[in-house]
Amino acid sequence: MVQTDSIWVKVDLKSSPEKVYGFFRNHLGDLVDLFPETYQSIQLVEGQHFSSGSVVQFKFQFGDELRAEKWAIRVVDDVKKYIIYEAVEGDPLKEFKVLRAKFEVVNGGLSKVRRGNFTKWTVEFEKANQNVASPQNYLELFVKISKGVDAYFSKN
Repeated sequence: MVQTDSIWVKVDLKSSPEKVYGFFRNHLGDLVDLFPETYQSIQLVEGQHFSSGSVVQFKFQFGDELRAEKWAIRVVDDVKKYIIYEAVEGDPLKEFKVLRAKFEVVNGGLSKVRRGNFTKWTVEFEKANQNVASPQNYLELFVKISKGVDAYFSKN
């Protein structure tokens, strides 16, 4: 029986949820400029724009190693403001039969205490074997880039 697990994290936003979603929707390649210490290159290798069905190659520093991974953009929902990516080539497929990441922006409105806007990253995975750790390191990367993009839009 196949067992798919998931882990998730929520990152509070100080900037506009629309701007953050728009960045991941239309300007994903700009992560290279915002995080030059992490990303060497981000290239669209199949499809048009960063849209459903496209494949994106990421070359990036992941812990102590330099990785080249291809991720397909499976779903883009501009109304609900989420994007689903799936690893299709590279190191993740050595450890996982399935590795998907869902990026979602939630406009929680305003309250007296604080703004309720946040991003939510959900990583769905099926391990290649029981000795593989959960992909917590991907969540940590996603938190880093979400906070960085949010900080950029908070200043600009």
